[in-house]
Formats: sequence, C-alpha cells, structure tokens
Amino acid sequence: METISLILHVSAAALLFGPQVLMFFALTPATWFIDDEQLKRNVVSTVARRFGIMSATSIVVLVATGIYQIQVFAPSDLIETKWGSILVLKMVAFVILMILLMIHTTYFGKKIRTLSDEVLNGDQDKVGDLDYLRRQSWLFSFLMLLVTTGTLWLGVALGNH
Repeated sequence: METISLILHVSAAALLFGPQVLMFFALTPATWFIDDEQLKRNVVSTVARRFGIMSATSIVVLVATGIYQIQVFAPSDLIETKWGSILVLKMVAFVILMILLMIHTTYFGKKIRTLSDEVLNGDQDKVGDLDYLRRQSWLFSFLMLLVTTGTLWLGVALGNH
C-alpha cells in the first residue's frame, strides 16, 4: 500500500506542477495575442475552469496520501529529525501555496472577470486596467510557481533519507 500511496502522491504533485508551468510559460502569454476580448475570456475561463478541477483533485489526493505517508514513514521522534524538519517546511510551503491559490482565484479572478465585463459592455477606458491586472495576475502566478517548485523539491528531499 505504501508504494501505491507514493505513486498517487507523486502523480498528483505532477498534475499540480506541470499545468502551472504550462499556464505560466505558454498559455497565458499566448492569450496576449488575442485581441477579441470575448474570445480571450472564453479561452482563459475554459482553461482556468479545467485547470481548477484538476488542481482541486490533485490537492485532495496530495492531502490524503500525504497524511497516510506521514503515518507510515514518519519516525517516532519526528520533531528531532532532519526528516521531520523537512516535513514541517514542506507543510508550511503547501499551506502558503493553498493561501496563494485562494487569493489568486478570489481576488484576481473576480477582478479580471468584472473588468472584462465592463470592456465587453463597451467601456474601452477599462482596457488598460484589464491588461495591467492580467499582467499582475501572471506575476502572482510566478510566485505560486516558485512555491510549488519549492514544495516539490522538499518532497523529493523527504524521499532521500
């Protein structure tokens, strides 16, 4: 069962990390070339919705398999070990990532949708604000990608006794 749990955990981490890389380096910059606001919104919302479903599923699997692995692999003197220190750092990084994901979804997603509605309703004065907010969202995504990468590296360090 330990091997299956580890396989699921690593697969879920890959499903959370890989699409973040794709979104940051390829998809988001590609949407900058779409001039039609409705088309851009449709593309981004479709991808974001599917990415959100995949991310949420990955997070549930990561939490479930992570709890199981702590119960199986954690030494009895967890706090005094290097393994325990790395685990604590990984958990802190994971919690930070969850907070950043919530901020990105609730703050940036909501504001971008609102400004996009205004632009689609003919308020061309909001185009600059919308572009600026989208770039801020992209930069914030870079922060999330860094935290995800750090969390992934800490997970690898846990496996390297």
